Amino acid sequence: MNKLEQVIFQFRNELGSDFISTDVVGMDGLSIAGGSLNPNFDAADISARFAEVMKLAVKISTKIDIGKVDDNLVTTDTNYIISRFLGDGQYYWVVVVSSNATLGTVRMLMNEFAPQITDAIPQGAIKVSQPDLETKIEESKPEEKPKQEKVKKNFWTDVKQEKDEDEEARALKMYKFP
Repeated sequence: MNKLEQVIFQFRNELGSDFISTDVVGMDGLSIAGGSLNPNFDAADISARFAEVMKLAVKISTKIDIGKVDDNLVTTDTNYIISRFLGDGQYYWVVVVSSNATLGTVRMLMNEFAPQITDAIPQGAIKVSQPDLETKIEESKPEEKPKQEKVKKNFWTDVKQEKDEDEEARALKMYKFP
């Protein structure tokens, strides 16, 4: 068992009976460590699909300028799925627990184990970092075309209304307040 698997094993033991699955995943969606105790639970599928979720989270947070993504929580009727970036964003960590788990405890344990997991990731497996991902997203933005001004029309008719110069003066005389 390598160092990364040992750290994941310790994390799994800390979670106890609420643990379902955990994986350390590259941004290509391939898991480098982890797995599930339940043979019916497809941890590889979760890993691959959450790569897209994490990329989308970065894209959205960058586009609307709300800050760096810390973690992502998906809640279902039976599970909680928490995913978070590790280190500089080259990998993310996804943890699946039962809905009986205490989210605060899971997040606390993830905060505690994240540096250990980051340090245990083999250095030869580095692929794409989160900042690189953000720049790729910025580069792929389509050029925005200026909006064409539309002729404003009266709501009730399709005919363009001519502005009456005296209309304001008449309105002021008619609606004077004491």
